[in-house]
Amino acid sequence: MIKDLAEQLYTEERMAIDAIDNATDQSMTGQRKAKVETTSNYLIQLKERVLNYSFSSNEEEIGFFKLTKPKFSSLLIFYSDVERIELDKPEGGLAHLKGYYESELKTIKRFFDANRQIYAYYRSEADYLDSQLFLRGVPNPPRWLCKIRVDQDERFSTAGDYMFARIMATEQIARYLENSISGLDFHPFTDDDIETNWTGESINLLEVAYGVYCTSQVNHGKIGIGALVQKFEKVFNVKMGRPYRRFSEIKQRKRLSRTNYLDEMAKSINKKIDDEDAYNPNDHKNHD
Repeated sequence: MIKDLAEQLYTEERMAIDAIDNATDQSMTGQRKAKVETTSNYLIQLKERVLNYSFSSNEEEIGFFKLTKPKFSSLLIFYSDVERIELDKPEGGLAHLKGYYESELKTIKRFFDANRQIYAYYRSEADYLDSQLFLRGVPNPPRWLCKIRVDQDERFSTAGDYMFARIMATEQIARYLENSISGLDFHPFTDDDIETNWTGESINLLEVAYGVYCTSQVNHGKIGIGALVQKFEKVFNVKMGRPYRRFSEIKQRKRLSRTNYLDEMAKSINKKIDDEDAYNPNDHKNHD
């Protein structure tokens, strides 16, 4: 499947970028240029694979142009923009440089304001327009949602894949600028490095979500259980179903064991504390 091939290629790309970061024989300018060239080459490789591949279904094609290709494109956009930002950086003191970065942040804000509809579609993980945005050769794509690029290769692009990549990259650029103002290092797209999959029963994670919700631990309690569950689902790549409906499964349990998983968690944590605090004769000898 193209997804597996792309994931392998993406892993190689991130390793190549890390190698550039760790190179000691290149200037920062040389490293930035190398990253642009590297990400461009990997996007070309991805294109070559797609042009020689037949998608098995519309769902597979949508998944590729909505999720997979933007990962590659966003890297190229990010490093290209960083190169431009740093090349255009003015000479002067810290205050002058801070003003320059803040001006770039204002440009980013204008981008999101101008594209608020497609950004909302991206952020909400909606899918009702996917067949118009992420399939090739759609005759009348929703131009009110995103502009049509005139330089696109119709064999390797859809109405929405570039905008998703642009959004992904721009979010990272904003963080890059914020860290630059604060004098901190920034490593983009680090969330993609470690995949976290919930491998236990989904009802257990729902218990955790309700525990967080009922104790008002997020946003001072100003978040609905539905939104909170969606966050958990996104982080752990799992579907829990409708929160209120599944909560009824918890309510129907016996009174003494309604929170089975939370009880198990508490016991496991307490056991770990007890085990680490347990008397160890070897430790005692070492302190004598």
